[in-house]
Amino acid sequence: MNLLLDANVFIDYLGRKEPFFADARAIVAAGFFGDAKLWVPAQAATDAFYVLNRYVPSERLQKALLSAFEVIEPVALSAEELRRAARLSWPDYEDCLIALAADKVRADYLIARDAKGFQRSSTPVLSPAQWRELMLEEHHLDFDEIQLQGLSLSSLVQR
Repeated sequence: MNLLLDANVFIDYLGRKEPFFADARAIVAAGFFGDAKLWVPAQAATDAFYVLNRYVPSERLQKALLSAFEVIEPVALSAEELRRAARLSWPDYEDCLIALAADKVRADYLIARDAKGFQRSSTPVLSPAQWRELMLEEHHLDFDEIQLQGLSLSSLVQR
């Protein structure tokens, strides 16, 4: 299963943002165990750095990004894809870029907390909680009890 994570889900994981962290951690666990191939738009790294650098020193945050990239693969968009997004004239250009990244990696689902921004996406959109329900109902996989010590960023991101 190919999943593209919206920048906010990526930030939820890196920053241990409650009440969203448990769902984001479950998705990363699925990637770690090979139940999903995880992608994130390359610009999400910049977004995450901008948001989290207020709380975490640059060096530690960059180490956290490197750790996350062990499981979550960044996908970059070309200049032509950036122009295509502008021509598509979505209300939110960034959401369009994320949807195009999902198309580029042939994601089965785009994982986002706010699906309404992706109404024009050709990739189905699920919230992290909806994805967890799908995994439990259709695949009988529950990632609640999994501890990812090597991927836990709690020691890196402290508030």
